[in-house]
Amino acid sequence: MKLLVTFAACLLFFAFSKTGTAQLSSPPTKPTHKIENPKALASFFAALKASHSGQRLEPVRIMQFGDSHTAADILTAQIRRRFQSDFGDGGPGFIVPRNPMSTRRRGVSTGASDGWVIEGIGGRTAPDNIYAPAGIALATNQSNEKVWLQTFANHFEVYYVVQPGGGSIDIQVDGNSVLDTPILLTARAPRLGSFFYDEPSPATHRVEVHSLSPGKVRLLGIASEEINPGVVYDVFGINGARASRLLSWNPTAFSSVVAKREPNLIILAFGTNEAGDADWTPLSYEQLLKRVLRLLRAASPAASILVMAPPDRGDLALASRRMPFLVSSERRAAIAEGAAFWSAYDAMGGPGSINVWLSRGLAQADHVHLSTPGYTRLADLFYEDMMRAYEEAKPPNRR
Repeated sequence: MKLLVTFAACLLFFAFSKTGTAQLSSPPTKPTHKIENPKALASFFAALKASHSGQRLEPVRIMQFGDSHTAADILTAQIRRRFQSDFGDGGPGFIVPRNPMSTRRRGVSTGASDGWVIEGIGGRTAPDNIYAPAGIALATNQSNEKVWLQTFANHFEVYYVVQPGGGSIDIQVDGNSVLDTPILLTARAPRLGSFFYDEPSPATHRVEVHSLSPGKVRLLGIASEEINPGVVYDVFGINGARASRLLSWNPTAFSSVVAKREPNLIILAFGTNEAGDADWTPLSYEQLLKRVLRLLRAASPAASILVMAPPDRGDLALASRRMPFLVSSERRAAIAEGAAFWSAYDAMGGPGSINVWLSRGLAQADHVHLSTPGYTRLADLFYEDMMRAYEEAKPPNRR
């Protein structure tokens, strides 16, 4: 009898090793469909409450980092709509004009002349790795090229790279330069640069960045907001990305741009792509996420942080088997680092739920991504859980 038990245990270990899932800890026995560790959101909830009551006169800022589920800005667009419907519209937030991965933002028109290229993806990278927060940049070496963004706002932020061999730029609002002199982008060492500008009152404005002379110009993005109560939701997603990508960017520039944006809530939403990696293990992934969370915490100590576990994935048997363990790893990392946690995987229904959602028209045929109605449904589930936690965090009314 002992020999049979030992033999069965060896077979089980061998099966886990062959699928690359050695060191798996037990997945959660009961799926959760709520915000876990909601006390980690105390500062974010306080900012929401102050904005809703009119005591906060600037937007509450949310930024989400993630993979293709985030990059398309369909899931996040619905979350943004829900927040802005209940707490006010603070403006479009941070946008990279001509972003090839994002759907068009409502109320925003962007574009660029033909001399610009997208860097940060497709094999185009710079040695300094200054691409945060969106992970991409618009770049040109030519003069007389322009990038523009038009929207309803009155506060604007332009982020760019200062570097050896840099050119110069002019920044215009509604056709008029808002600079005393052009901004020179040359320096001994590469670093983040930024320029902020306010109009007296919100209106539809067009911001343009012009390259004035030959030399490298790298534009990281333009943020636009309304200086009033409301919510701004920045979306920083890259197709095929993993959480480790944040650790590959220039840490000084990354911390600087996050600090300048002053987020009240940072959402980390990765895991789909990691689930299919041959060398993935729960322990190494948990340790990686902790490093990323510490990076975010150091960049913005006052911000609340939430880890969003990915939707179910059913294209690969290996990835499907790993999903419960991946979600468990993300949960442990979040709680250990003082972050809140929410699981899209559990909200969908857990193992095999991607197939159920596909049968209902809520997922795509690749068994990885959701349809627009599916992302909308998932966003509503997240927002409703978030608002439930928000209401429960309010002190009880005194009689």
